[in-house]
Amino acid sequence: MELYLIRHGESEGNFNRTHNGWAPTPLTETGRQQAALSRPLVSSIGFDRIYVSDVLRAWQTARILFPEQEFVFCPLIREMNNTSMRGRTAEDMLELFPGLYPACREKFDYSPLGWDCESGAHLTYRGGEFLDMVASLGLERVCAVCHAGIIRAMCAYVLGIPDHNPPLHCDNASVNVLEYRRGRWHVKKWNLTPDTFQTGVSWNA
Repeated sequence: MELYLIRHGESEGNFNRTHNGWAPTPLTETGRQQAALSRPLVSSIGFDRIYVSDVLRAWQTARILFPEQEFVFCPLIREMNNTSMRGRTAEDMLELFPGLYPACREKFDYSPLGWDCESGAHLTYRGGEFLDMVASLGLERVCAVCHAGIIRAMCAYVLGIPDHNPPLHCDNASVNVLEYRRGRWHVKKWNLTPDTFQTGVSWNA
């Protein structure tokens, strides 16, 4: 089984460099173009099922990638929930938490701030729960259109590393591929875009 994980295109929050979480921030024109350019990377693949985060920027991306196909909306693959930080920039947060915020940002875990933010551990758990569910389906190819944080968390779950936010870049509208074989998940391709399609990172583990 293969699982294709596709990050949404650039959102207004990405452009403005604000925290977004589950906020309904739409795609920018650049984000829509990114999704359109990535469409040929997956348009010829016959997916048995397409899961989409029910957060606006993800399903806008999915509609561009798969304009005539049905989706299954899945809350498990939402971005990290950081309700109280929505719309705030890193500079805003540094003013509020000058000593703590940089460490939280590095670990992509804002729960130590004491606000109603999802922990990094829970994000990884949620990603693992989605992977377990997909593995149980017995399908050949599944797609999930979602967010960088949850994609990296799933990668950390697969690689068995304690840091839920591994140092792996995940571009907007990039395609990442996991493979399930012999009872476990493996990272097969990482961060494929139209520009890096021939040189994207791959694993054989």
